[in-house]
Amino acid sequence: MRRPSFLLVPLVCCSVIGMTESCKKSTRVSHPINIDTLTQDIYAIDSTGSPSKGIILAAPYDSTVPANVASQGLLMVMDQSGRLLQRLATPGQAFCFNRWVIDGKTRYTYFVNDPSAFRPPKFIEPAGYGVIADSNLNTLQEINVTPFPSEVFQPTQPLDIHDFILVSDNDYIALIGNWEHPGNIPARLSPAPNVSVVAPVIEEVRNGVVVWSWDATSDTTFYATSVEGNDFSDTTLPADYIHMNSMIIDPTDGNLICSMRNQDQIVKINRKTGAVMWHLGGKNSDFPLTADQVFLRQHNATLTDSNQTLLIFDDGLVPDRTYSRIVEFHLDQGKKVVTSFKYFNIPEPFTRLTGSVQKIGDDYFIGGGTAGYILDINYNSGQKVIEYKSSMANYRAYKY
Repeated sequence: MRRPSFLLVPLVCCSVIGMTESCKKSTRVSHPINIDTLTQDIYAIDSTGSPSKGIILAAPYDSTVPANVASQGLLMVMDQSGRLLQRLATPGQAFCFNRWVIDGKTRYTYFVNDPSAFRPPKFIEPAGYGVIADSNLNTLQEINVTPFPSEVFQPTQPLDIHDFILVSDNDYIALIGNWEHPGNIPARLSPAPNVSVVAPVIEEVRNGVVVWSWDATSDTTFYATSVEGNDFSDTTLPADYIHMNSMIIDPTDGNLICSMRNQDQIVKINRKTGAVMWHLGGKNSDFPLTADQVFLRQHNATLTDSNQTLLIFDDGLVPDRTYSRIVEFHLDQGKKVVTSFKYFNIPEPFTRLTGSVQKIGDDYFIGGGTAGYILDINYNSGQKVIEYKSSMANYRAYKY
């Protein structure tokens, strides 16, 4: 496979709230992407079947570049065979590239990593601003944090790049990784006096006003159920004890289903009261799970089969399970029981971080995250319909 050809180009970097003095000048990009390259220069494509018609969204990036280093990004819209239809260079690495059709209008959304945005000490994670674009990828609106009285944010607080829900052009749900010094960590966890955390904060913004919000530190149970990033005695590094990485509205009741990686858990949050309605997986699952049903460091929990099935990209964990799976749950939410379950072991390299899955007919359309692949595969026969392989990561990949 040919590697992407790189070209040094100037990049103007903007902070989330405003331009800093250091960002007012053009900056040499360390690992940019040549946007004139063909799809085949980024992905080696192997088609053994006939993929169904549709468009594929991808945003390849170099996962070895730290989030606080400038690096150009790329949005790609391809047809079902990998032919490039649209492309757009972004001034920072791009994440969470998605498509929405609302009131007959097509919208694209994505995040741009901003190296100059605020990050807690020693916490180098992608973060930046969101973009709402039209069907031609022309920017309609840039999305930043919207302050509200009950929450304290840093002056250049960025958005979390893990997920975004577009309800309408004037209504959206965004995620923030907020640096906080909570005083409610249970004493049995031996918290240091000045310990800090990076807590997920969700805000729904309508017509520029926050109409609903949720701060994870308001629920003290998450401190004890964390499975990673939970050393509350360490004051040098903020505890990333939850690490929320996906959100979806359940159309049956309008509430949020969220994936929490560092809890090994999916939770449902009441979109009016902020109360956690149930936990699936993790240390305090409300649904009894068998050994096969336990998922590890999961990403991208979505609904499929007319919103009857919870579909999850189950990353796995070294050394517990060094392969990734797709898992499907049918839940009786009232009785808190799993009524049916199935899993599919992905015949690709282990995905250590990120990843996505959609169910389209008899196929899974899988974004392999840091493993560098995109795969359309028949889950009944195991036949690979089409496969894209790259040396570059892709936070998620979608087909519509």
